[in-house]
Amino acid sequence: MLVIIARSLIILLVLVAGLRFMGKRAIGEFQPFEFVIVLAVAELASTPMQEITTPILYGIVPLITVFVAHYIITSISSKSIRFRKFFNGKPMIVIDQEGVNNENLRKLNLNVNDLLEMIREQGYFSIEEINYAIIETNGKLSVMKKENAPSPQSIPMTLICEGRYLEDNLSKIKANKENVQKILNKKNIRMKDVLLMTADSNKIFLQPVKGKYMIFEADDEI
Repeated sequence: MLVIIARSLIILLVLVAGLRFMGKRAIGEFQPFEFVIVLAVAELASTPMQEITTPILYGIVPLITVFVAHYIITSISSKSIRFRKFFNGKPMIVIDQEGVNNENLRKLNLNVNDLLEMIREQGYFSIEEINYAIIETNGKLSVMKKENAPSPQSIPMTLICEGRYLEDNLSKIKANKENVQKILNKKNIRMKDVLLMTADSNKIFLQPVKGKYMIFEADDEI
C-alpha cells in the first residue's frame, strides 16, 4: 500500500510540474493539440499509479516527453504561421453582413442549429443583431454586435432549417405550412434552398443557402 501511495505522489508531482510548465490557460482555452496532450497525460499517468509491476520510470519518461513536446510545438508555433495553422487551425467567420456563412460552417463540421445555440449563449437571439461572428481556434464564438440593431420582441421560432420544416415549432406558434410556402413563393425561393427561416411575431427572417438574408413583415398571419 505504501508503495502505491509513494508512486502516486511522485506521478502527481510530475503532473503538477508539467501542467505548470504548459501555462495557466483554462481547459476551455486550450488549442486542439493541447487538449489531446491533456487526454494523453491522463492515460499515461493512470498506468504507473495502478500497476506496481510497471517501473515508475515507464510512467515518468513518457509524461516528461509529452510536456517537452508541448513546449517545442508552442515555441515553433509562436514563430511560424504555417506551423501554427497546421496544429491550431485558423479563426473562421460564420456570420457576416450577408448572414450565415454556410460554407465555413460545413468546414467546421457545424450546422445552423449549433450556431444558433452558440449565439444564444452569447446573449443574442437573432442573426440580425450580429455584424460578424467568428469561431476561434479553441472553438469559442466571438461576436461583434451590429450597432442600433433591434432586439427581437420575442424568441424567434425557427420554422425552416437547412431545407426542412421544424414541425414542433410550427405547431407552437400555430403556423400554417401553406402560408409559409406562399411567403417563399413571393420571394422566389424553394424550401430546399432555405438555410434558415425564423418568425418573431409577424416579422420574418429568411436566409437562403446562397445570398444575403432578408427581413420583412409577413402580409398575413403565418
